[in-house]
Amino acid sequence: MLQKIRDNTQGMISKVLVGLLIAVFALWGVDTIVGTFLVATPTLKVNGDEIFTQEIDSLYQRNFQEALAALGDNPDFSEIDQMALREAAVDELIQRKLLQQAATDAGMGVSASIIDRRIAGNPDFQIDGKFNAERARLVLQGAGYSSSAYRAVLAEELMLNQLIVAYTGSGFATPDQIERVTALSHQKRSFRYLAVPATPFLDTAVIGESDISGYYSEHQQDFAQEEQAKVQYLELSKDALMGSVAVTEEQLQAAYQEEVAGFQAQTERRASHILWEATSDADVEAAMQEATAVKGRLDGGEDFAQLAAEFSDDPGSAQSGGDVGFTTGTSFVEPFEAALKALALNDVSGPVRTEFGVHLIKLTELNETAAEPFEFRRDALERALKEQEVDALFTTKVEELKNLAFESVDLEQPATQMGLPLQTSDFFTRSIGSGIASSALVRAAAFASDVLDEGLNSEVISLDDRRSVVLRILEHTEAQIRPLEQVRGEMELILRQQKAQEQATLLGQSFVAGMQSGSNIDGLLAERNLSWNQVDAVERVAVTLDPALTDHVFTMQRPEQGSRIAGFAMQSGDYVIVELQSVTEGTAADLREGEAQNMRSFISQQAGANDFTAFATHLEERADIEGRETQLEVVDPLL
Repeated sequence: MLQKIRDNTQGMISKVLVGLLIAVFALWGVDTIVGTFLVATPTLKVNGDEIFTQEIDSLYQRNFQEALAALGDNPDFSEIDQMALREAAVDELIQRKLLQQAATDAGMGVSASIIDRRIAGNPDFQIDGKFNAERARLVLQGAGYSSSAYRAVLAEELMLNQLIVAYTGSGFATPDQIERVTALSHQKRSFRYLAVPATPFLDTAVIGESDISGYYSEHQQDFAQEEQAKVQYLELSKDALMGSVAVTEEQLQAAYQEEVAGFQAQTERRASHILWEATSDADVEAAMQEATAVKGRLDGGEDFAQLAAEFSDDPGSAQSGGDVGFTTGTSFVEPFEAALKALALNDVSGPVRTEFGVHLIKLTELNETAAEPFEFRRDALERALKEQEVDALFTTKVEELKNLAFESVDLEQPATQMGLPLQTSDFFTRSIGSGIASSALVRAAAFASDVLDEGLNSEVISLDDRRSVVLRILEHTEAQIRPLEQVRGEMELILRQQKAQEQATLLGQSFVAGMQSGSNIDGLLAERNLSWNQVDAVERVAVTLDPALTDHVFTMQRPEQGSRIAGFAMQSGDYVIVELQSVTEGTAADLREGEAQNMRSFISQQAGANDFTAFATHLEERADIEGRETQLEVVDPLL
């Protein structure tokens, strides 16, 4: 919720920031939330202003968790450069501090009215599209803000946005730039090409014993076999335990009654109110008297909405009949909720005092969700109760497995005592495996020194919230170069493909040389059953052509007279010959609807972003930064 509040306060201009600045502002709000504990001696100063170690640790840990999540379900921790993450956190906070200082030095500020408008326009603070003060208070309280702290955060963000706008809004695109980009992006080339395939040369390629031995000698590392392990393991899973638990009819009935009570607790009530703001005892007494008088008028048949517009001190609801939206019993303060719950539909309460003043409350809508009959809920309730039983049993079994694995010299005794099958994995390496070894945690445990070198059982490894395993080494092979005879077939195929590619390249190059010298090679092409393919006026992005082909075509120099000939080897091994015939620059007529405006916006944004980046770099170059190096020590984010 906190991040969402911050996101809703951002101006559109912030979306054009370079990646570094986006990351900087994503962190904003840390001081306010954790300010109460920032009491340690800072070791990083920017132009005399302090940045606390806790702030750096917080951002570093967030970066680490994001990098970890990006690696998927079975992350390999070795793929994460923790030092780089730490350095990025330090740099981001330095940049943020420099921007704050620059905005302050420039005399920038934000008026209270602008802050008020931003708060009133925040959807998180609204009910049915209208600002609601009580809703705003509850949301901020849940996010860890006081109202004054949130206003301070919002004021500084708006001030920084002013600084951003001053630079990112300064970019512009000239007609000459648009013309040059259009000429390049919509450039068209006409050419013909043919491919000399390598496949026909595969069968005729001659591979000698010296070729094989020489290749093996020069490329032994290509045939290295990684260190491998095979493990025995015991797997404890919640799914396997499901069959061992049962629930009684009494448990099912009790769970159903609890569910029914829960449905009743979630009854939605819609309220309207008339509020007299009052804080002192004298104000409260006067408000109670006026509320009592208005209640009499309501009892006499006058319209609630009209009286709300006339008397209510809540401007957000007064113009909408006093409506403050729905509640399930937790949206409003307790006296308000208690009075509302006691009302029948369309009834109005007597005067109700809360911390905000005195209210008259009307129940305008009542939505009750009826619970499904027991017979429709039975299966789901049984599953849920079994899951609860299994959760408790699983926790007990995991502890039992930990103790047995620790006390046993192998896994035979734990398997027998717990009734678990002793399973065997396939061979796997430190970096890759299948089955149980597809988990990086399993691979890391298998190659740990106590398991691999000392032959101990591993600790119990939690694969996910439903499965845990314990393992021990069954077989282990050191890294080694596979013998020549074992890889002979692979090498013969590689060498045959290389020779075929070489033959295709030699033949293609002879064709290119002939064309460049002015020879007619049509007869030679016919002998090889090769023919030209003509392509006219194609742009860089041609979905019907191999991207590698168009990439090469668009790197060729334009022909000065006639055509230009070139050849290149494709990744497939084929050799392609291209005759570039003409190059035509793109013009405004080639632009699709809206493309010119998009191009102008892109160039302007790039120019503005470059200006802002240069400004930020300049600030850092001139800054007096103390203690940066001492903050680059990596702190384990998992502690």
